[in-house]
Amino acid sequence: MDDLQKFLELPDVGDITEEVFVSARLGKFKVRAMTAEEHGEYMKRARGKIDRKNKDVDFDAGKFNLLVAIGQTVYPDFSNAELLKKAGCSTASEFMKRKLKAGEIAELAEKICEISGFDSDINEDIEEAKN
Repeated sequence: MDDLQKFLELPDVGDITEEVFVSARLGKFKVRAMTAEEHGEYMKRARGKIDRKNKDVDFDAGKFNLLVAIGQTVYPDFSNAELLKKAGCSTASEFMKRKLKAGEIAELAEKICEISGFDSDINEDIEEAKN
């Protein structure tokens, strides 16, 4: 089989799922790899003001991690209406902030980034995106 054929038989990125261990308290979550489009959207939504004079971009790493964790976690489904209602939350973001520690959100986002092909530290990627 030639290389092109092997390449064409690869699953679509959005179909790649994996179970990842988040913490002893939470155990494993099922997550989905990010497509380039999803990654770009999360980066865009986590950017704040652009200071054109100093060529600096305000970037909220916590918001990026939260967006990735919510958007790419298959199970548990943080957007499930019944789950949100039982927890007394109106949004997935509110639910995650209430139920997961900040480090657990960051760990989950990092694992998702790893299966999405970002093998380096996500903070390095964020710093690179800011420049």
